[in-house]
Amino acid sequence: MKSNVRINLVLVICWLSAGCGESSSPAPFDPSVSRYGQDHRLIKFKDSVQSQAPSDDNIGDFVFTDIDGNETSLKLYRGKKLVVLVVTRGFAGSVCLYCSTQTSRLLSNYSQFTKRDAEVVVVFPIETPDDSKRQRDFVVAVKNNLDTPVEKIPFPVVLDVELKVVDQLGIRKDLSKPATYILDKQGQTRFAYVGESLADRPSVKALLEQLDNLNKEAALESGNAGGNNP
Repeated sequence: MKSNVRINLVLVICWLSAGCGESSSPAPFDPSVSRYGQDHRLIKFKDSVQSQAPSDDNIGDFVFTDIDGNETSLKLYRGKKLVVLVVTRGFAGSVCLYCSTQTSRLLSNYSQFTKRDAEVVVVFPIETPDDSKRQRDFVVAVKNNLDTPVEKIPFPVVLDVELKVVDQLGIRKDLSKPATYILDKQGQTRFAYVGESLADRPSVKALLEQLDNLNKEAALESGNAGGNNP
């Protein structure tokens, strides 16, 4: 009899203190296991980043493929534009929400990049040419993240077929690690950042600050060069 009383008492204590009943309080919000990563509005990228050493000095010479299968080179921007080159993860079984979010934010702030005389180029790595159709899925996901729909993304979303550029950069991981590079108008890499996780990426704010610094340097160099003329 006493043992039954003890068992019932234990069950009551469990129900009241450990949350065994249906009316127990919900578990605290844990971003690592809950809705974080399912809602693009909750994703945050880094506002403060330090440039890493680029693994390749010839990024400005890289050649990609457009959705129609035509080759396109970063040399097109040489002497004309700064280039913000963003390498996405690609399609590893699904569209990467972090990649589509990053790209949609670049799109939402595209006027801020053009104001700084910069072009955005987004790279979508694929293992085989047949995977090029996944680029369309990615573009749809990017547009779905926007508050204001657009018919066309105004900057290039190019393909890295067979991961040739990814391997040249040494950033392969489940297709690719997220990576961002900024090239000056001479095609030299002035900023490089390779993330170690899907969320480890520079924010739009961080990229605009990098562009502002490059434009200030270019203006100073131009002014000094002009001042040295007889």
